[in-house]
Amino acid sequence: MPMQWLTREVFAGSLSVREEEERDQQWRDARQLVRSQLHSGAEQLFEINVHDGVIERLHQVDTDAVELRALIGDNEFGYEWLHVCYRGATLTIIEPGFAETAGPFELLRDELTAADYGSFLHSMITEPCGEFDIVFTSVHVTRSPTSPDERRALFARAVPLKSPN
Repeated sequence: MPMQWLTREVFAGSLSVREEEERDQQWRDARQLVRSQLHSGAEQLFEINVHDGVIERLHQVDTDAVELRALIGDNEFGYEWLHVCYRGATLTIIEPGFAETAGPFELLRDELTAADYGSFLHSMITEPCGEFDIVFTSVHVTRSPTSPDERRALFARAVPLKSPN
């Protein structure tokens, strides 16, 4: 399911100021509502800011597990590796793109909502393109500090170097 509030049109600046304010308020209301429904580790995702995070790995591990590894943070708050293992999970590509290019993908934002039958939906939108959903029943989150140098190295590894010829 495509992102509901933090859509590509929000990031493109194509909404009027009023539409943007309404969308922001709807998103805040939805976050407040879902907060009380979180369990099985999902409450940990609620406290993570993925904005400007860089995806190193995202894949369906087996029939019911999805793994995400990303470097998140910034110069002000510091950097950390985020490793998320979703259980009872399915990865769905909503907007293709992030798997087809050689460059790194930055996370713009994420939305966490309650889904059917006690499951959750974690949706993320990336730059320059791409959007995906992970439906899951439980999650394990690990965070470990790192340095800004690791972020630069991640970009260097992802972008092929041109030969001097």
